[in-house]
Amino acid sequence: MEEIIYFEINNWFAGRDYPNEEPFKQWVKDEQFSDDAWCKENKLCVKWGYVDMSESWCVAAPRSWVEKHCPNLLSGKEFTYDLISSRDGRQTYHNNYADFLCHADEDGIYHSCICGWALPDYCEENFGAEFTNEYFDDLEDDEEEIDETDE
Repeated sequence: MEEIIYFEINNWFAGRDYPNEEPFKQWVKDEQFSDDAWCKENKLCVKWGYVDMSESWCVAAPRSWVEKHCPNLLSGKEFTYDLISSRDGRQTYHNNYADFLCHADEDGIYHSCICGWALPDYCEENFGAEFTNEYFDDLEDDEEEIDETDE
């Protein structure tokens, strides 16, 4: 079986949360990884959902798909990007394409780097884009724990 690559991008800041280059910029703009039909057509397994006010996509894809569509993820190359804030002005940061890759834990389960979701297993029945509300469910669980300890 072909090697599966697991990666995650988020639509908050270009450079920090997704590579600021094509095809990532277009994918984020079009919310491509939220499109179930497109993901099935490309034989991708995607778990996606909202994290605060942003959208995250956890993707399981065959290595050949990654090599064809976004080979820099496998390059280990570094890149720079700028963020501008009212507090700090323009700041230049460094990132590595490999930072968008997700790695298996000791049990062989791949997890999101941003929100901790377990990524989908790569298999035909998981082709497509599956929405999750786990981030907000976890926040509600945390709030319930806090409420219980306050009593």
